[in-house]
Amino acid sequence: MTPRELNDARHAFGLGRKDFGKLIGYSGDPRNIWVSVKRMENGERAVPPTVARMVQLLIWFKDDYGYLPDLDNRRREPMEVPNEFADD
Repeated sequence: MTPRELNDARHAFGLGRKDFGKLIGYSGDPRNIWVSVKRMENGERAVPPTVARMVQLLIWFKDDYGYLPDLDNRRREPMEVPNEFADD
């Protein structure tokens, strides 16, 4: 997956870098998540194969169902992003 494809996927999901990073499994300090996603999108760091696969699966899920799943609650219901994480 190219940095541009990763960026396009994030924008298609309508997520900021912190929310996108959490969706694909990053944890820890929100600032570190934001920086990690930024580096992958800018090409400073290669997109790991596991991240590329997760993003592809989420793209397919959204294409099939019209929304992203709520992975934190382990359900197929639509994900709702908390307001405090809505912006970059």
